[in-house]
Amino acid sequence: MTTEGGNKSERKRVNTPDGMFIRDMPEGTKLELKNGDLVEITLNAKDGGWLVGRVIESERPESIDSEDWIFFAEVAAEIES
Repeated sequence: MTTEGGNKSERKRVNTPDGMFIRDMPEGTKLELKNGDLVEITLNAKDGGWLVGRVIESERPESIDSEDWIFFAEVAAEIES
């Protein structure tokens, strides 16, 4: 797995029982998903439920640089810069 996001000590853990509070996160914020992928927010719907992220690190090489909608409950942590 390639690393762009930092080590575990730089990761901010979930802050709701069901997932990360994402409503006010700006584009460019890096997140760790529960499936282990690291993504960068490219679009935030600002509804607290959905955002679009580009995969920057994954155990599945074919998914690197792909973008997809992400539900807040899929987010495990925010990667602090």
